[in-house]
Amino acid sequence: MNVYHRNPPSLKRLSTTLLGLTVWAMTLPAYAADFSMTNVEAKAKTLVNSTYDARPLPIPAFLKNLSPQQYAQIQDVSPLWRGDNLPFQAQFYLPGSWFRRPVVIRSVVDGVVQPIRFTLKHFSFGDLNVPKDMPSKLGYAGFRLLAPLNTPPHYNEFISFLGATYFRAVGKDAIYGTSARGLGIDTAQPSGEIFPYFKQFWLVQPKAGATRMVVYALMDSPVATGAYRFTIQQGDSGTVHVDATIYLRKPVQVLELAPLTSMYWHGHGRGISAGDWHPAQHDSSDLVMANGNGEWVTRPIDNPLHIQTTTYDMDHPEGFGLIQEDRQFSAYEGIGTNYQRRPSVWVQPDGDWGKGQVRLVELPTNNRNLDNIVVFWVPEHEPAPKKPLHFAYTLRFFLNNHGLIPLAHPVGTYLGNDAKVSGARTVVIDFAGGALTHLPGTMPVQIHLNAADGAKVLSQKLEWHQEDHFWRVIAVIQPQPDSPSNVRCFLTLDNQVMSNTWTYLLHAAKEQV
Repeated sequence: MNVYHRNPPSLKRLSTTLLGLTVWAMTLPAYAADFSMTNVEAKAKTLVNSTYDARPLPIPAFLKNLSPQQYAQIQDVSPLWRGDNLPFQAQFYLPGSWFRRPVVIRSVVDGVVQPIRFTLKHFSFGDLNVPKDMPSKLGYAGFRLLAPLNTPPHYNEFISFLGATYFRAVGKDAIYGTSARGLGIDTAQPSGEIFPYFKQFWLVQPKAGATRMVVYALMDSPVATGAYRFTIQQGDSGTVHVDATIYLRKPVQVLELAPLTSMYWHGHGRGISAGDWHPAQHDSSDLVMANGNGEWVTRPIDNPLHIQTTTYDMDHPEGFGLIQEDRQFSAYEGIGTNYQRRPSVWVQPDGDWGKGQVRLVELPTNNRNLDNIVVFWVPEHEPAPKKPLHFAYTLRFFLNNHGLIPLAHPVGTYLGNDAKVSGARTVVIDFAGGALTHLPGTMPVQIHLNAADGAKVLSQKLEWHQEDHFWRVIAVIQPQPDSPSNVRCFLTLDNQVMSNTWTYLLHAAKEQV
C-alpha cells in the first residue's frame, strides 16, 4: 500500500479498506474538511504568539554550493497531476544554490489536506556529478505551475514560487522578468533588510475544466507572520489575486505591501553601461502610478551611483506598477535575454488602501543578473503588534501596455550633459498615445515643466514627430551641484491635461576630467 505519493487516493477510495483508513489516521495531521484561508490565518496567529524558530535546516554541501547555472540543471520530471487530465500541473524545486530553505508543501483535495511525498527519483540532475549519499528526504524549496499556455496540448510553466516570499508569473509568449513578493520589510534601511519567507504551501487540486488555481501560503519571519491566498489565472496575461492577513511580532521601520523587484542596468540615454555594447538591458523601464485624484505619474527608472530612495505620497491609489515600455528587439539586441518579452507588472488594490506612499528604491549595479529595483506600498499606519492587517490586490503580468494608461504618456526618456553651462543637463521626453495620437502638429500643445529644489530651467521647447506621431519635450535644466532636482512635466491643450505627469530626480552633470 502506498499512501505517501504524488497523487494520493481520495478519501472515498481509502474508505474501501480498513487498513488504508488506519494508516491515514496514524500518519496524517488532523485537518478539518474544507481547508480554507481561515485555517492559514489561525496558523499565522499561532506563530506570532510563539517564539521565532531561527534554527537553520541543513542541506547537503553539494546542493548548497551549486552555481545558479548548475542549479538550473535540476529538473522535476514527474509533475504533480500529470496524466490526470487536469488544467494545471505542479513541479517542485530542490533546496540548493541561493534557495537553501526547505518548505513544506501539501495538496488540498476536495477540501481535505493530503501530503505530497518527496521522491528524489522524480528529479533529473543533468550532467551534474551527484554524490551517492544524497539524502532521500530533502524536501522542496518551492514549486512552479504549468498549463497548456504557449504550446498546447503540452504544458508550459507560467508561475514560480521560489525563495523568501518571491513569486513571478508570465502571460502568453512572455519570459520571466520582474518578480513580486508577499511582503517586504526595511528595504534599504541602515539596520538591514528583513526577508520574510513562506514556510508552508497548500496547492488546491483543480477540477477538470477549471480556469483558476488556488494556492495558500503561511509566512514567517523574526518580525512578522502572515496568511496568503493566491488565486492564479493564466492566459494572454498572468493574473494573481492576493488576499493576505499579516501579524507583526514587533514594530518595523518600513512595512512594505505588494512589493515588486526588478532589474535596471542601463537604457537609452541613462544608466551606467560600463562598456556594455547593448543599447539597453533592463526588465523594467518605468514606474507608473495612478493616484486617487485621477493623476497618472510616470517615473523613469535609473541605475544611480549611490542607493536612492524616492517617495510619492498618494491618497486612495488606483494602482502602481513597473512597466517595460519598448517592445522592439532592436531596443535591446539581446538574443539570449529578450528583454522585449519581459512582462510589465501592475498592482491594483482591492478596496480602498487610503493614504500612504509608493516608495521606489534604486540600487547601483553593474550586473544584469541581480535585481536592483524595488517598489512597494507603505500604508500611513502600520498595525500594532499581533493585530491583524488584512489587504488584497490583483497583480497582472502582461506584455501589451495598451489600455492601461488612459492619457498620452512618456514613451522615451533621454538624458545628456549640456556643453555650455556647468552642471546643466539636457532632458528629452517623448509623449505618445491617448488623445495626442490624433492631433496634428499645428495644435497649440503646451509644456508644463517645473524643476524644484533650486534648479534652473534654462530652456525648453516642444517638437512634433509627424511620421511616428509623438511629441518631444527638449529642456536644459541646471540642478544645484549637491542637491538633485525633482523635475515634473506634462502637456496640455486648451487648459486640458493631455498626458501623464513625467517626473524624475535629476542630478547635476559631473565635470569631465
